[in-house]
Amino acid sequence: MFYYLPLYIFDSFSLSNLLGCAIIVLIGYFIYKFNIYPLYLSPLCKIPGPPVKNFFYGNVRVFEDSELGERLVNWEKQYGSLFRIHGFLNRTFIVTTDPKVVQNIMTTHAYDYRKSRQLPQLTDTIGEGLLLAEGNVHHRQRKMMNPAFSFANTKEIVPIVVRISHQLKEIIMNQIGDKKEERITINSLISKATLDIIGLVGFNYELNSLTTKSELAEAYDEITNTNKSYWDVLIILLSGYFPFVRKIPITSNIRFMNAIKTVGKISENLVKERKNKIAKGELKGNDLLTLIIKLNEDLSKDEKMTDDEIKYQIMTFLAAGHHTTSQSLSWSLYFLSKHPEIQDRLREELVQAFPDPNFQTTFDEIEHLKYLDSVIKEILRFIPPVSLLSRISTKDEVVNGYFIPKGSMFGISINTIHHKSSTWGEDANEFNPSRWLDPEIKSKVTNYTYLPFNTGQRSCIGIKLAIAEFKIILAVLIRNFIFKEVEGHKITTVYGVVTRPVPDIDLFVSKIGV
Repeated sequence: MFYYLPLYIFDSFSLSNLLGCAIIVLIGYFIYKFNIYPLYLSPLCKIPGPPVKNFFYGNVRVFEDSELGERLVNWEKQYGSLFRIHGFLNRTFIVTTDPKVVQNIMTTHAYDYRKSRQLPQLTDTIGEGLLLAEGNVHHRQRKMMNPAFSFANTKEIVPIVVRISHQLKEIIMNQIGDKKEERITINSLISKATLDIIGLVGFNYELNSLTTKSELAEAYDEITNTNKSYWDVLIILLSGYFPFVRKIPITSNIRFMNAIKTVGKISENLVKERKNKIAKGELKGNDLLTLIIKLNEDLSKDEKMTDDEIKYQIMTFLAAGHHTTSQSLSWSLYFLSKHPEIQDRLREELVQAFPDPNFQTTFDEIEHLKYLDSVIKEILRFIPPVSLLSRISTKDEVVNGYFIPKGSMFGISINTIHHKSSTWGEDANEFNPSRWLDPEIKSKVTNYTYLPFNTGQRSCIGIKLAIAEFKIILAVLIRNFIFKEVEGHKITTVYGVVTRPVPDIDLFVSKIGV
């Protein structure tokens, strides 16, 4: 009887039955992994947090009813400085605004928390460069590149930023022409200007995005495209769990991967061309790429970066070096248009400092403008470039009395930290640059209560360059133009990899004195 058992089973338990059982098992596993365990059995369930209202989206559905920033601020008030939320497929995020926890994650034990790869399109866009490198690799890359971002080198690139800023000014002047004012979509112009700047200061490469069609600019337009359909967004979310989804040959995936290939190809060619010219003694530049290649040549074999690593640094500089600055500049013009009294006060300071509208400036001159500095700091507080930093723990630990198992996802809510009334006063939810002139407020600002550029070992290596670029472009624009909001043009804040406006920002722009 035993000898015929397999045949008996096959006869009575058909292939369709086996398939049905397999499907039931898979569904059961899916329900357990993405619903029962994270919502009811995980140790993280002991951490307080808002209720989950959707099987697939966790608390994400809530974000569609109200902006994420406001919702996180409210949850922090309700549940405290450490609380739990659920993302797509109920992935648990431990959100924190506690300065001590932030210090532990970002500084004290920074390399015990790795960056999340939940958004593989970010890895595709910037490669395994400084922004995503981990542990000893990150430490080695950062140590090698630090000299390239010194104050001395930052001061030397200021004339390039000034030139491109005035080029942007002339393009806006021409768009206005003889009219009293012109409605201009500001994001695109500023993005092209910052891309041209990073091309020159980063690689001594004339992209000319402001004046001509640029293959690189078009590639980044596709990568950062905000007009995504529901299915495009779903593919992005699914690819964080199932990377093969990005390989499905549908139109959006094909466009995205072609754009990534363009960025990678241009970056690779830049490295090859620059190394050849340096080897032949044909190039003596102070752009970041040249400095990095020269610094790399002086290192031991174990410390040197490979050509691929250098290529990834270029991809990182191109993406992080222009996109975050352009978004912050666009936001600054938007809020200055909504607060004309602040815009007027800033313009008064700029006119006094630079009577000539075609002014040239130095790093030291622009750094001494106190109200400009306050406006820049306030926009970076009010709308931080990155609203939520994610980290994954690599060890079991206890945080604020809660057991946190290895592999848990932390979310440092920078936007919430930047809107705490205990630090910023009762008007924390208002755009008010004058707070930065208040000694009492300034005394409360630390690396863990104000972190627009991150903090600790993973802080932005190009912070000095980014702030100088931000100040110069904004100074040139406010010195030469008046920006007014377009009534009825509603802007929504979208919290993604970078905090961005949707739709693009349209403003009425007029020339000074016209």
